[in-house]
Amino acid sequence: MSELDQPVTVRPSDRHSAFHRLIGWEVVEWTDGRAVMTCPVREEFMNRGGGLHGGLVATLMDSAGGYAALGGPPKDPEAVDGRGVTLSLTVNYLGTARDGVLTVTATRTGGGRSVAFVSIRVEDDKGTIIADGVGTFRRFSGER
Repeated sequence: MSELDQPVTVRPSDRHSAFHRLIGWEVVEWTDGRAVMTCPVREEFMNRGGGLHGGLVATLMDSAGGYAALGGPPKDPEAVDGRGVTLSLTVNYLGTARDGVLTVTATRTGGGRSVAFVSIRVEDDKGTIIADGVGTFRRFSGER
């Protein structure tokens, strides 16, 4: 494994948007084709029934999927990250969490030069899968 293939930790304060900082996730692994994020469950993330809001789960899946789809970290730390958009996201809700830390794992499963397919899983801190799904992402060309 080369130095460029090593997992990179990217914290929300490291050049991310205000939205990323608001949610408070942390990218704990990021290589070309794979990303792992964690996010603490907070009271603000609960729906009116007391379970984790599905919109948060979908947001985390979309974000992790984007990291996995768009390649690894930029070679130049000052460069703009790879750009792309989500074309589709399918979420299967399998459970909920009321506390602890969520782990979101996204793995690129296929695609080509401009389109990437990603499998995404969300687990609670006990290892119970609370959601899984797939995403399709469009990558824009650019120097990395």
